[in-house]
Amino acid sequence: MILTTIEQFVKAIPTAKGIESYSDLQPYIESAEFWIETEILGKTLYESIVEMTESSTTQDEKLITRCRSIIANYAFYEGIPFLDLVLTNNGFAIISAKNLLPASKERVDRLRENCQSRKDSEVELLIQYLEEHDDYHDAWKGSPAYTIMTDCLIRTSSELKRYSQWTGSWRDFLQLRPKLIQETMMRLEPVFSKDYIEELIEKQRDDDPTNDDQKVIILLKYSLGSIVSGNMIAAEKIATDALRYIDSNLESFKTYTDSSEYKARIASGYVNEEESQIFSSCY
Repeated sequence: MILTTIEQFVKAIPTAKGIESYSDLQPYIESAEFWIETEILGKTLYESIVEMTESSTTQDEKLITRCRSIIANYAFYEGIPFLDLVLTNNGFAIISAKNLLPASKERVDRLRENCQSRKDSEVELLIQYLEEHDDYHDAWKGSPAYTIMTDCLIRTSSELKRYSQWTGSWRDFLQLRPKLIQETMMRLEPVFSKDYIEELIEKQRDDDPTNDDQKVIILLKYSLGSIVSGNMIAAEKIATDALRYIDSNLESFKTYTDSSEYKARIASGYVNEEESQIFSSCY
């Protein structure tokens, strides 16, 4: 495990300093460790970080601290409703301590919400950190967790904020991802081809889009961001600009020109001019 002591937990969440036993938190920490392994890191990278925490020499303190913060906030959020309750023969009772007053429900709810928000922020920072450090890419980017997390042109809440007026959290982004994927399938793939969109997603995973691909990727991200913001006029205009760029550089987009969508478009005699309405049926 990455987080193994009560001291590490309290360092991540000072509010928890009244908890004396690691065993009180262990079930929730184990759930959090499983979550970060399956949803964010993947098995290989997770195990390498565990080994790193056990090593007396090679350690990446920034990476370990970020992971422990996520694990602690996830575990504390899950554990808070149970930490002051005990089951007796007469039912549930509240654990009390001398000179301490129980916190109000509102304060407890606010604490749990802060744990969620902190976890979301730390996840974004962890992903950014991993993206910036090539030495972790083989272990991370080969995992099913990474593949699932990056199966859309817009991959993180930070990216969505960059390309739209959206202001949600990582949690909100996870709920929005199905819509982004659906909009990509319904609006972008019929025009730019399913094969080319899938190629762009794969090139993003591998960090190897060409300059021409990158130009199209940015425009399509702005188009998807405009859809999320409810600005369909901008979404159509930006997607049209992306198609116009491709049409001006067809030799650089072989996957697109080999696609059935492009061949059907050429067969119809369509020309992408300023007044063209190619996206009207999709947008």
